[in-house]
Amino acid sequence: MSHIYDALRKAGGEEPRQPGEGTPTGEEKRTGLTPRGRLTGRLLGEPDFELLKEVDGLRQGVEGMLGPAPRRVVGFAGSVAGEGATTLAVHFAHVLARVAERRVLLVDADMGRSGASLSEAVGDRNGLTELLRRQVPVEDAVLATEEGGLHFLPAGKDQIRHVEAAGSGALRPLFDQLGGLYDWVVVDLPPILRHPEARTIGAACTGMILVVRAHRTPRSVTQRALGELNLARCRVLGCALNARRESLPRFLLERV
Repeated sequence: MSHIYDALRKAGGEEPRQPGEGTPTGEEKRTGLTPRGRLTGRLLGEPDFELLKEVDGLRQGVEGMLGPAPRRVVGFAGSVAGEGATTLAVHFAHVLARVAERRVLLVDADMGRSGASLSEAVGDRNGLTELLRRQVPVEDAVLATEEGGLHFLPAGKDQIRHVEAAGSGALRPLFDQLGGLYDWVVVDLPPILRHPEARTIGAACTGMILVVRAHRTPRSVTQRALGELNLARCRVLGCALNARRESLPRFLLERV
């Protein structure tokens, strides 16, 4: 993923704050929690610094749209696999923790492991599915990372009953709890059109970003995914156009 086009086109929301502006007035600073485990590897191996700069612009736009929300749980998903949603979610969480100095929890909500999962590196350990089943406390599932302000919640061990876990009714209360502990909760969702639980997870988020891979994903596929999210009453903040070609004229970029 080399470029992100910030296409926050939905009506409503405030103008993005400028770089350097801090926490919105009246927003309570979250305290986070102390995880009992630590991720041994790195979530962000070799950061794409050009991408990080663009993602910081996306971060400012999303902050402006959400305003001083009581909780900020933002989901990233593609219509199908290979859109780059996971890469964008990781960079977004990294920018929030490093640049904006927020306390951030990155959640791998791809509990069925639809593709290359963020949780592969942690092995067979408790995570989101076990929290939804109330089998472990949050402190036992969340992991500290190499970035001081960034924690990670893996998908969990149960890859079979993940649809049941997502639909158990425990998802929104859990996101409310996590949103009260962290400034931001960034959720990496499975592809919208491949996994029915993705809409349930998206509806429990404060807002959703739909990631679209330029020059590959047909418009009809993106429209179907947006339709599914709207039916599930997800708040779609906008779309991020991934891997655009800079050689294209600007007016074509906006119509891809």
